[in-house]
Amino acid sequence: MVKLLRACMRRYTHSIIFWIMVVLTLGLSISIAYSARTTYYDDALVLIQMLVHAIMISWVVGKEFKEGIFRNKAIVGHSKRHIFLSELISALSISFVLYLLCAIIFVAFNFYEVPLLPTDLIIKIFVDYVLLNMCLSAIFVTISCLFSHQALIAIINIALILLMWLGSQRLYGDLSQPQYYEQYETINSEWIDEDGNIRYKEEKVEGSEYLVDNPTYVGGVKRVIYETVYNLSPYGHIIDFVYFNMDWHGYDYFVNELAPEMGMTGEEMWEQVISDNVITEETAADFDKNLICSCILLLLVSCVGYIGFCKKELK
Repeated sequence: MVKLLRACMRRYTHSIIFWIMVVLTLGLSISIAYSARTTYYDDALVLIQMLVHAIMISWVVGKEFKEGIFRNKAIVGHSKRHIFLSELISALSISFVLYLLCAIIFVAFNFYEVPLLPTDLIIKIFVDYVLLNMCLSAIFVTISCLFSHQALIAIINIALILLMWLGSQRLYGDLSQPQYYEQYETINSEWIDEDGNIRYKEEKVEGSEYLVDNPTYVGGVKRVIYETVYNLSPYGHIIDFVYFNMDWHGYDYFVNELAPEMGMTGEEMWEQVISDNVITEETAADFDKNLICSCILLLLVSCVGYIGFCKKELK
């Protein structure tokens, strides 16, 4: 097993694709962290990170089938379960180290947020970011080990990321719909404009408000299914990060641009931003749920890959 792990790590570190991926990922992390400080959290850059990640694992692991390396390992006596586990552990280790660095880069650029959040919440967000990327590694390795054609593996992994992105955005929109919306009665009110013309406008009748069922609200079993799929999706966690941090991101914009326009000092502006944001128990519970879902997805995908690869014929 140790020899297999060493061979896997050598294959990664000797591949130019791997080093290109490392440089691109760290560069994108710096861009994400900088954009979050100056304007907003740009999740489009996160999507590019995921695509680069998918291409790298598809290329390196897919080469095992293309060059007959899996078959040769089996011939010399290595079991399929050890072969798969070595691929999985190598990819997870690389992902852990790389995305731990990405998380540190983000905190370094946006350290002003740290005093605003409870320590346990910071740790949960930090760990979940690393975990969700490890989940992606497990998914890419599983697909790469279950299909024999390198090009097909890359296409499937890239398509999966795009589907995850689009699906998570759609699910978030559906789940964000309120169960009820407010309606009220109106009356036409007559008034005369400055030219002496009679005009009409609708005015709300005080006390006439009532709630109406929202036909687009997702409820019942369907909502449970939507929430489960959304929570298990790594990109769903990215969306949660974006909306959680939306009002705190853009520190430089608030302090250096908006504050002078509002006739305030940077410190006064930032104190107002902080006071407008409250971390609810529901928000904290959402990140607990994300951590649990990341662990479940990692375990589930790893088991599927392990069982599927053990049954696969290595030709």
